[in-house]
Order: sequence, then structure tokens, then C-alpha cells
Amino acid sequence: MRLMGRRTRPRRLASWAPVPASRQVPRPGLGRRALGLAALVLQSVLGVLVVVPILVVLGIGTALGVHAAAWLLGLTLLLALLGLVRTVICGARLLSPQRLPDAIAKPDVPALARVADDEARLLALLRSGERTLPAATRSALHATVSATRDALRATAGDVTLGRDAFDARQAAREDLPALLRTYHAAPHTPETDRLFLAQLALIERRMRGIIQARQAQQVRALEAQRRYLESKYGEREEAQVRR
Repeated sequence: MRLMGRRTRPRRLASWAPVPASRQVPRPGLGRRALGLAALVLQSVLGVLVVVPILVVLGIGTALGVHAAAWLLGLTLLLALLGLVRTVICGARLLSPQRLPDAIAKPDVPALARVADDEARLLALLRSGERTLPAATRSALHATVSATRDALRATAGDVTLGRDAFDARQAAREDLPALLRTYHAAPHTPETDRLFLAQLALIERRMRGIIQARQAQQVRALEAQRRYLESKYGEREEAQVRR
């Protein structure tokens, strides 16, 4: 019976990878910004060393009445002004902290930590069930735990605690552990197995419903984005083709 139990043990999820509690966010390095600032200063110094002698020579030519020198002097002053504006803008960008996208700059670390804790709890529950449950109920527990894990990940980004996120967390934190404890405490009869499997199926059905609802929501968002892009760029493309 032990050999048969080992042969019928369900395979572990290859994709079981709990969400880390914290993620390192790549931020602009101070060294790179310092090198950029040093290069900008060097370019400015070289520009001054080149432009000042030219301005002196053209100024002397303008004072002597050379019209071409006057035109070249005005053009050189304009280019020098543009270079100064560019230097100021680049320096301001290097000195100011670069802003990252909101989704990257401000990760929801508490939400990620909660999901990681819930997934760790589910994984421990799955391992315990694989060691203690009979083969007939092991696969059902595996399927329910997998669905609960996917529902947790699907609702991890919810800003408010809605019904879907609440049900997924309750299933991982309370309902599944309580169900497994109750089943172990009850006498092992066909009736207890039937009740246990029915409750697992009920939880799995609810988790699958959450997953399907979130997938449908993502599809609707993509469809809305497609309609927006078509209305924004589609008419211009048709007009250009006609031309």
C-alpha cells in the first residue's frame, strides 16, 4: 500500500514559485549620474575654450568693419546660447532624481508579503496532505490548493479588499487548514471521504471562478485598449494610404 501510495502521489507543481516578499527595484546609480555630470562639465569647458577665441577674433573683425565677421559673430553667439541652454537642461536632469513609473518605483511590498505568506502556508498544507491523505483525496487537495494559489496571485494587486480577494485569502488562511484538520479528526469512512471531496470541490469551484473573472477582465481591458488605439491611429493610417 505504501508503494501504491507513492506511485499515485501527484506531481509537485513545477510552476510553484511563491511571490517574494520584497523585490529589489533597479534605481539609477549615483556613479552613472556622476560620470554624466563630469562629462557635461568637460564638454562645457571645451566649448568655452573653443568659442571664446572665436568670439574674440570675430569681434575684432566686426570692429574693423568686416560684414562677414559680424554675421558669423551673431551666428556663433546664437549657437553658444543654444549650447548653454542644453547644458543647463542636461545638468538639471542629472542633478534631479529620476522618476520611475509608479508600478516600479512604489511596489506594494505589504501585498507581496501577504501573498508570499499565503503561498507558503498553502505549500505546507499541500506537503502535509501528500504525507497523510489517502490517494483518493490527494489529487483533489492538489487541485484545490493550485486553484487557491492562482486566485491569490490574480487578486494580489487589488487596491481594496473585495469579495474575490477576501474569499481567496480566507480559503488559504482558514478554510483549507480547518477542513484538513476536521477531516483528520473524523473517522475515515467512505462518507467522510465524500464530504471532504465535496467541500474541496466547492472551494476549487469558487477559486476557478475568481480566476476566470480576472482573465475576462484582462481581456476586456485589452479589447478596450485595442479600440482606443484603432480610433486614435486607424483613421490617420487610412488617410495616409489614400494620399
